[in-house]
Amino acid sequence: MREDQSSSLQHLDDAELVQRAQSGQRAAFESLFHRHQDRVYTVALAIVGNATDAKDVVQETFVRAYKRLGSLRTDGGVVAYLCKTATNVAIDLVRARKTGKQVSLDAMKSSGIDIPDFSNSPQAHAELQVTNEELMNALLSIPDDQRIVLVLHHLEGVRVDEIADMLGIPMGTVKSRLGRGREWLRRRLYGKVID
Repeated sequence: MREDQSSSLQHLDDAELVQRAQSGQRAAFESLFHRHQDRVYTVALAIVGNATDAKDVVQETFVRAYKRLGSLRTDGGVVAYLCKTATNVAIDLVRARKTGKQVSLDAMKSSGIDIPDFSNSPQAHAELQVTNEELMNALLSIPDDQRIVLVLHHLEGVRVDEIADMLGIPMGTVKSRLGRGREWLRRRLYGKVID
């Protein structure tokens, strides 16, 4: 019965699922979880750097969402709320451990994450080739504030204004962090500044 109820909710948009979850339909919240868990996991993994911690971040993100179900917006802000919560939980975890762990590309792929192939970029052809693993290791070496905006913008496709809203910072700060993060990557990957 639960599977039938859950599958009948798949056609609903996030706002409708939130409304139903707020009225006590547990299957509606489960549908939100299944719809967005991969995106939350991708954000978490890029920030924390390992699958185990990323899974913990996903779990904590959805626990917080469930606890705050009554205050979740029904105007389409669910994804932004989940990504912001995951980002904050992941940052807290990184700050708490301060070990600088890195994850291998194989571990990320075996966890079901699609790693974008950056090897076809113009800079990859103009400069030395870097592997996806080198890119991910370089990404994980970037200061947290810059890595978060890079991950959200380039890996998740979140617009600059949405990132500003999610993180509660001005758009100019997001743009600055993007620029500094890109520069950090260039220096780390190529050993020099590339215009």
